[in-house]
Amino acid sequence: MKSRFQIATSAVALTICSLSSAAFAQSTGSIEVDDAEEAIVVTGTRADQGVKGVVIPDATKPRAVLTEALIATQPSGQSILNTINQVPGVNFTNSDAYGSSGGNLRIRGFDGNRISLTFDGFPLNDTGNYAIYSNQMLDPELIYSVNVNLGTTDVDSPTASAAGGTVNYLTRTPGSELGGMAAITIGGENFRRAFGMLDTGELTSAGTRAFIAASKTQYDKFKGPGEMKKFQVNAGVYQPIGDNGDFIYIKGHYNENRNNFYRNINLTEIRSLTGRPAMADVGGFTAAQENAIFNFDNLASCNRTVAGAGAQNDGSNTGPNGSGAAAASIAGSGANNPLNSSSCSNFYGVRVNPSDTGNIRLNSKFTITDNLTFTLDAGYQTVRANGGGSTTISETSAIVRGSSTLAGVDYNGDGDFLDTIRFYTPNNTETKRLTVLSSLIWDISDAHRVRVAYTFDRGRHRQTGEWGYLTAQGGAESPFGGLSGRNVLAADGVALRQRDRLSIALLNQLSAQYVGKFFDDALRVEAGLRMPFFERNLENFCYTQTGGSGFATCTSQTVGTTAVANSGGAIFVVSPTAAGPYAANAVWAPFKANYKFSPVLPSFGFTYRLTDDAAVFGSYAKGFSSPRTDNLYRAPIVNVDPETTDTFDLGVRYTTGRVQALATAWMTNFKNRIVTSFDQVNAISVDRNIGTVKGKGVDVGLAIRPLDWFTFQGNASYNDSTLRDNILVSSTVTLPTKGKRVVETPKWTLGYRASVEFGPASAGLQVKYVSDRFATDLNDIKSGAYTTADFDARFNLETIGLKNSWLQLNVTNIFDRFYLANLGTQIAGPANNGLVTISGLAAGASIPGGSAPNFSIGAPRTVSGTVRIGF
Repeated sequence: MKSRFQIATSAVALTICSLSSAAFAQSTGSIEVDDAEEAIVVTGTRADQGVKGVVIPDATKPRAVLTEALIATQPSGQSILNTINQVPGVNFTNSDAYGSSGGNLRIRGFDGNRISLTFDGFPLNDTGNYAIYSNQMLDPELIYSVNVNLGTTDVDSPTASAAGGTVNYLTRTPGSELGGMAAITIGGENFRRAFGMLDTGELTSAGTRAFIAASKTQYDKFKGPGEMKKFQVNAGVYQPIGDNGDFIYIKGHYNENRNNFYRNINLTEIRSLTGRPAMADVGGFTAAQENAIFNFDNLASCNRTVAGAGAQNDGSNTGPNGSGAAAASIAGSGANNPLNSSSCSNFYGVRVNPSDTGNIRLNSKFTITDNLTFTLDAGYQTVRANGGGSTTISETSAIVRGSSTLAGVDYNGDGDFLDTIRFYTPNNTETKRLTVLSSLIWDISDAHRVRVAYTFDRGRHRQTGEWGYLTAQGGAESPFGGLSGRNVLAADGVALRQRDRLSIALLNQLSAQYVGKFFDDALRVEAGLRMPFFERNLENFCYTQTGGSGFATCTSQTVGTTAVANSGGAIFVVSPTAAGPYAANAVWAPFKANYKFSPVLPSFGFTYRLTDDAAVFGSYAKGFSSPRTDNLYRAPIVNVDPETTDTFDLGVRYTTGRVQALATAWMTNFKNRIVTSFDQVNAISVDRNIGTVKGKGVDVGLAIRPLDWFTFQGNASYNDSTLRDNILVSSTVTLPTKGKRVVETPKWTLGYRASVEFGPASAGLQVKYVSDRFATDLNDIKSGAYTTADFDARFNLETIGLKNSWLQLNVTNIFDRFYLANLGTQIAGPANNGLVTISGLAAGASIPGGSAPNFSIGAPRTVSGTVRIGF
């Protein structure tokens, strides 16, 4: 006889696959455990009890879920990470109104690099620096649900960086009947998007069904020249096995982005434009000042349209890749010449962000016996991407001469070696990644369940910087530079590059989980143990500058081990064990390194049902984040430990078909925080563990439908996260950062969404308030609070016989508020402004390691309209 665990497992798995139940975890194994448990403890599925796309699962940890009912109200093509802004504890700042130019995610004060992002359970964070690229997400029409774990992970999470929590979104399953939909959207900034999807219905008597979908998006930047282009294709084949919920689901995904970056403004530029040279509280602008800041991109000298050929420093004005004051054939001259060697690093033609990503994913579940279930997920991913950029170089530099005895290279063909040439110099990253997640679930009895899991994740991370040529208009000949186009060759025939390294990130992880029910199922207890064995194998094929920046010097010139004069580009090698300080032209030789990390990460949680609708819960989880490749490539020997967290949550939830409510108090101890600080012994900056961050706060979420035609969803979060240590930035200066708030982390975030429905018409207004955020660890520069509001309205066409069809209007930032969105944070501002007392540093003096933070401008009011036709 099947146990109650197994009955629930089969029932829930079946409903998950048919999209009528909530799949709220990450891997198939976690879905089986979590959803089966919730189905036993509370009668009915969680999806049935959700309120207009907001679901509070009956989990032992703080978790929030948004389903397609809410996702579909957002602008066409919007990044799913912007949608989760409605979750308490989450703050996402979008780079524009449509989501294809990226953004910045923070959860409970942790930045995106410390949050695990997964797609059907498969990791999406960069294998090197753990970055999240929000513009590469799955088309929102294909996302069934997205869940957010606040401060914790699932026991089998395939990650080496999840100190701050996890985000996972799940792909819809193809429908059992032939059908599909097509949608066209137009909007402000010349926005155009087309999306189409086809479900095949059941193709065989065994229930085989499939889907295919594609989209194409293009629009202009809302400020400054340039545009965003995105193309995506998805497909999937779903095969049910038997009648107990077993299945195999294979999916494929390809995404292509071709974007121009926005030109962000820094503190020094804001001070100049506003006439406030001592500004530390960045906000409170007049209308005229807002207008000046907003239009700064258009006024920047390098953001000009270019026509004609390049120019040379010697004034001959011929050839395609020169730069200098002679610019008769350029639109603008001198400083306005987009190819000028003294400016133009921000010219939009080279500030590009091309990416090609693809993956194949398999999710599956197999019932072995009545009490034993096996799940297997496997995926392979490929990524090619860069962030653009350009560099000028003399035709006679040491790197250009290389090992040759020639005087240089005449790159522009004007018959001399007198010129400084600008080239397209992106840092390309190519990743090949294989991931396997497996779970074996044993129902010991009606009240006890055990799961063991194994996770494998291997990423081959190739980072190169092959130089490429510019067109006559100043843009890149090839979006990936010399990797896919013409190489720029030194005099000895060696291709110029600024980076050349290979990294292997290898994760072998064992995990175990116990679930037990007591007191007539009123109490559920979970205990887990995650044991990641993580290894980084690194190989740097270039020399490394000893200043602590980690920058590479890739050259074929002769390099010895004897000190040479710092002139003409000469460099020499020093031993990695040699004591500093080092000469300015000293470098470390190419090196290999291996780092291993094997923490033991326990977790524990409980939920106690007070009534059929109310419960209390609590959890503890230990997390970790291993050092990033950029941390480890700074020197041949890096002594840095993984970051770790201890997170405690205690909360209460109330869930019915009309109310979903959650309140959680939390505390996190974040240890071994990695920052760049000063090494007094060797007189260089290095990445090191500098101490602890302590965070505590409260997250509250509510979704209520008091009337059939009215729904209210609200969230509020309080976050008090502070640094507990000071930071040494020079031999004489220590920044008093102890007690300072964590950068880019608002103390308060508040949000709500109110929606109404009258027959075929519906409308919603969602608002988000973000309190002030500090832009530096020293807390000497602050960005002001802001409030934004978005509006959506829909008219359902089912009244005229068109099922799954509607007209939809979206207006982002409906009140057209000016605000600063993403912050480019620093350790401290450029100079001591006197707001914080710094021992040994006079007011107005430059702060070692300090710099002017950057700020991105939030998108203005933007209107778009969608026509969606289902069939």
